[in-house]
Amino acid sequence: MKLVVDSIEYKCWHEIGHATVCLHLGGDVEFIEFLSGDALGHARTHCIHLPEIERSVACGGFAAEFYLINSGRAELGPDDRRNISQIIFHNAAVDRQAFWGRTLGAGVEFSKSEDTEFMHHAIGPDGNGGLIPILNRYLPGMQDVVRELSESRRVEGRRIKELLRLDNYQ
Repeated sequence: MKLVVDSIEYKCWHEIGHATVCLHLGGDVEFIEFLSGDALGHARTHCIHLPEIERSVACGGFAAEFYLINSGRAELGPDDRRNISQIIFHNAAVDRQAFWGRTLGAGVEFSKSEDTEFMHHAIGPDGNGGLIPILNRYLPGMQDVVRELSESRRVEGRRIKELLRLDNYQ
């Protein structure tokens, strides 16, 4: 069964994308959680990372969403007529600001070349590079984290590392 874009499980994938990249590159994750009382179902990942991996961690959610769409694991709902690229870039709005180290004001957008650089960092120019090999490596564990996060709404860092089976790759 395919995930529907913007479903709870889909949002879990975005967050586990950040966490997986962070952990793989030597950072740490304290938790992933859905914000309580948030009507839109926003979630966050609390990563502890060094400055040299910050840009990659920022791209992790975008890479995970692209991975789901590109692999046929997620799709728009039957009545959803939105542009999928716009959705993925919109979902990564805060992540793009973190990647570039600046906050945009109302009505201000990143340039096409900035968005292209962000995208290439996340998925490479062909959609198979960037962070995609990291996601491929941890896919079974990521699926387990998504299952647990969608049910419990919060997963602690210790448990994320267990589910990703990081000890198998050290």
